[in-house]
Amino acid sequence: MSKYDEIDFEKIALQMQKQVKKDPNNVQLRNELAIIFMEINQYEDAFFQLQAAAEIKPSVQTLYNLGYFYFAEGKPIIEDIGSGSFEEDAEEEEMSYTWEIADKEAFDIVEDLLKNKPRHYFPYNVMGEMYIKKEKYEEAIGILEEAITLTPSLENLNNLGLCYYKKGRLPEAAECFRKAHLLRSSNNYSLFPFLSYGICLAHLGKKSEAKEAAKELLLLSEKEEEALEADIAEIYYILEDYEEVVKVYSKLDWEFYSEEFFPTYFYSLWKLSKTKEIEELASKTIQRKEKEMKEVIQDPDEEEEFKVECEEITKEDIAFIKNTVKEVYWGKAPTVKYEPTLETRCYLYGCFRHTDANPSYFSI
Repeated sequence: MSKYDEIDFEKIALQMQKQVKKDPNNVQLRNELAIIFMEINQYEDAFFQLQAAAEIKPSVQTLYNLGYFYFAEGKPIIEDIGSGSFEEDAEEEEMSYTWEIADKEAFDIVEDLLKNKPRHYFPYNVMGEMYIKKEKYEEAIGILEEAITLTPSLENLNNLGLCYYKKGRLPEAAECFRKAHLLRSSNNYSLFPFLSYGICLAHLGKKSEAKEAAKELLLLSEKEEEALEADIAEIYYILEDYEEVVKVYSKLDWEFYSEEFFPTYFYSLWKLSKTKEIEELASKTIQRKEKEMKEVIQDPDEEEEFKVECEEITKEDIAFIKNTVKEVYWGKAPTVKYEPTLETRCYLYGCFRHTDANPSYFSI
């Protein structure tokens, strides 16, 4: 249990709202209140506090936190606003709102802040993510390199590696992923940078290093219950170590793994002349999917639209499995279509859970 789980955030929010009314121009207080509102899932109220703080005092912190909120959460669109102010109307119980993507607002704010070369890496990390989202990898590389000169983190190193990978710069990508893995911490325990590192090593033909990475990944995945075994097996597949591929895949419960991994598994089995295993798994999976589809279709409580969708998806899955078996028997080697995972975390200035902030409201 986290030390924050015993804190009554709703009580703190009520008391801090009273303080804000007494001291409405205190932007630090509004920022802290916004973070408290997010703790109790009142995101619209959090937005109003961040927006008000940025309007009262447009500083790096207030503007950045508003921009980051736009990027991470979007923006609330209030309907039926009366004659009162935007913030006051939004607090009325009868107000309704919808959330919309606000990537442009986020981009404009953070881009403007970066012109002043802030000395903290958060804005650079976020801008890097924005560029990656737009598939502008060259722009992301420049921004992320600046972030790393300020503070290397698992996120900016991994995401720089992602950009290098997309640009075909595998040696540089591998080094970034390796360094990112070394920075695992309480903020981010992700194993994906290490997985990407192993994939890069395999593509670079560094067999011994790639196999060592895969071996360590399997141990970490099991220890931390990450269920990455199917992904890790693809490192061995790239290395054409079909025995290791089969060794990993054969231990999996395929009811909980996607058939998207079947091509590499079936091809490895075929290379080892184990066609019986291919037939058995393909048949078993098809029968299970047909049974599940039948149960949905015969369920009187299920909506007709869902039944139609379920039937279409199941038929597509079965066709995929049958076609995979056919292509494997033709000797067609599947291509591993690996996509490095974008890494992110909370980037709010003043977030006590994810930074060293020690806000005053803990004493309330």
